[in-house]
Amino acid sequence: MGIKNTVEYLYLALMLRWEKSAPADGYQGLLDGKPARNTQITRMAYILSKIAAGQKERTFQFLSRHSRRNDGRSYISQDASWMKEPYPLSDGWFFEGCTSLIQKQEILQHLTKLDLSPTLVSCIDDFVGGKSIEYRLPSDDEAEEILRRSIEVEKRQENA
Repeated sequence: MGIKNTVEYLYLALMLRWEKSAPADGYQGLLDGKPARNTQITRMAYILSKIAAGQKERTFQFLSRHSRRNDGRSYISQDASWMKEPYPLSDGWFFEGCTSLIQKQEILQHLTKLDLSPTLVSCIDDFVGGKSIEYRLPSDDEAEEILRRSIEVEKRQENA
């Protein structure tokens, strides 16, 4: 399948939860108990915030360096003064929501340099674009195998 570890499955599960519980694209609903409109901007900010959890400065600084515009400003920045549609990520970081889907996807491609699998990044592309990711989830047999391998890895790490 190409998903690297259990953390990546967690990201898939979070995106699938959104997919199953969010209102139709463009409509207002609740996201983690807070009002939010289901848009590309909101979906992108949602998954970036989840990926950055626990390492916000590192993650957002990296994405800021790799999302520069021609004028030197970055689509992910702590300076939202120039942004047309600043969308809060967390800890004073913002994402410029006035971007095309292609621009969003170009930013997302850099997530592989943060050690996320190309498969997960492809799922994130679909999620941000409003496509279903349900077909990307493992079958029951695949899930059992993944769980078995994860337990084996944890045991080896404990014994090392």
